[in-house]
Amino acid sequence: MTELGTSFNRLDSRVSALEQLTLRGTSGGAGATVDPETGDAVLEDQLDWSPNPTGWEPFSTVSPLVQDAAGEWTGGELSTDYGRPEAHLVGSMCVLTGLVRRKVGATPNPMSAGTRYSSAMFGLPSGMRPTNRVVLPCLMGNTDPLTGGVTYIAWVEVRPEVDVERPSGRVYFISGTGSLTPGTGYIALQGVFPCETIQTDDEAIEEEV
Repeated sequence: MTELGTSFNRLDSRVSALEQLTLRGTSGGAGATVDPETGDAVLEDQLDWSPNPTGWEPFSTVSPLVQDAAGEWTGGELSTDYGRPEAHLVGSMCVLTGLVRRKVGATPNPMSAGTRYSSAMFGLPSGMRPTNRVVLPCLMGNTDPLTGGVTYIAWVEVRPEVDVERPSGRVYFISGTGSLTPGTGYIALQGVFPCETIQTDDEAIEEEV
């Protein structure tokens, strides 16, 4: 019985090692498609910003990819030194990184300190769903992070959700110790949470009536 237990422990260790070697990253600009009208390459964002398109956006933008007459590609450069929001799978854990900003014109203006919100920020890549709700403490501020300024703590919540067309998980802003002003308020995503990969189809999932 002891030998059997030892064998299972070794097998479990090997499986865990293989999981940790499996790094599958999804970035804010992981792929590109060609615009049929202009012929320019358009970067595809693997994160889903449709849950709140007027509320949140990546802090850094990416310049368009353009192919010149010689066939050379230019563009694809970040507007700041900070990377775009990304979600990476390492084994059965998901890692969030990057900066998110409140969009100009977003309401409420500002998001007040100490107030509880449930503001959807973005959806995780299709097929990546948290195993449960997880609250992550993140850094936040209201000035350019390159110039410093006062910083606060923000709480963002990762939730497993089944969207009709895109089953995955979503990230929400819950509260913060400081206010967030549209155009300048930012959150530095940081955290690790358990995540599962689920089977997805190109067709929408039909809800039962």
